[in-house]
Amino acid sequence: MEIRTDSRVVNYLKRKIKDSRNIVAVLGIEMIVEGGGYDLDCNDENYRVEEEYGFSPEDMLSTSFFNAKVEKFYRFYKKEILGMEMHSTAAYDALLKLQDQGKLSAVICQNFHGIPQNVHLKNVIDLNGNIKINQCPHCDKAFDIQYIANAKGIPQCDHCKMAIRPGIRLLGERVDSELMTQAAIACDGADILLILGKNMYNDRLEYTTALEREQLKVLFSKNEFECNGKVDFIIRDDICEFLPLIIN
Repeated sequence: MEIRTDSRVVNYLKRKIKDSRNIVAVLGIEMIVEGGGYDLDCNDENYRVEEEYGFSPEDMLSTSFFNAKVEKFYRFYKKEILGMEMHSTAAYDALLKLQDQGKLSAVICQNFHGIPQNVHLKNVIDLNGNIKINQCPHCDKAFDIQYIANAKGIPQCDHCKMAIRPGIRLLGERVDSELMTQAAIACDGADILLILGKNMYNDRLEYTTALEREQLKVLFSKNEFECNGKVDFIIRDDICEFLPLIIN
């Protein structure tokens, strides 16, 4: 395993994490990619999706598309979103280790696939919703992923016969204010913010802290052109290889 990050940075982050009492992890799209999924926002996937469906992923993951073309939405959603098979990685093992040490106070998930089933992280804030939660917009009856995935055509409520609403935040919708407040409070109290990849919507949700508090912000990004003055370090290495190195 070859790490690109300077060893001095590695050792510095090790010391800071060892001394920290409150760490918050913000999970981005790279956690999905490293776990076996794919980034629908990258150029190759954008092109592939447009060729197959006639629309971009951004178009189809919008409120207006769901309302106007629900059948096409679900054809895309069932295959491309629910069809991703993700697994745990060494990065999740590292987060579990932080949790066992009593250092990990919250996990803010910006993806709507949530945490892999066999990873038992606590205090997870699903900022953009979760594919596991689906509801009838009329009677609020809940439906699981299997019901959605196995439905022929548009998944409908077995009582109201209405199209079921997936439990994810579609483009054009605001982040739930209660979830945003929880995320902001968690971030404000952290000694260290581990920002593990970009936001799947790329809408630059910012996590700030009071100016008088010292806080270390570490962003993991493969984007060579990424230049973010609001973070202390940008790590280009794979999260699943680097994160275990800095957690004792």
